[in-house]
Amino acid sequence: MGIKQCLFSEMTGVVNFEGKPAAGVKLVRMVDLNKEIYDETITDDAGNFHFPAIYRTSILSKILPMEFVVAQSITAHFNGKEIEMWNNIKRTPEENTESRGKPLVVDCDLSQPEFTFISVNNNLIHSLCTWDVEPDPDQATFLFGE
Repeated sequence: MGIKQCLFSEMTGVVNFEGKPAAGVKLVRMVDLNKEIYDETITDDAGNFHFPAIYRTSILSKILPMEFVVAQSITAHFNGKEIEMWNNIKRTPEENTESRGKPLVVDCDLSQPEFTFISVNNNLIHSLCTWDVEPDPDQATFLFGE
């Protein structure tokens, strides 16, 4: 039996645009660990969405030492545009490391002009979302305009 690894933690949240729920937004999630895996969901009338966790079982990582590095992204398809909503390199196989063990519940604003970069567990997450997490104490949160 191999080791169960979480490639992308379960995520629930709400998507807004200019302070109002963004209904019918197609969200495309991608994870990349040796190959790209895609899934998608659509926001409901209140802008709510849910992605289940993505796992894999690795037999080799039980035998051979390997660095765990998984690219994560979520792209929102809204008003004819593709908007990068979440981008991260996950470096630990446990679930919810993107939120220090708490459930990953996000509030995303597609009209936000700045991208937020926050360091969590030494991973620099680029996002248009906020969530209940303390950044690494020796790292700052950065805002960058388009």
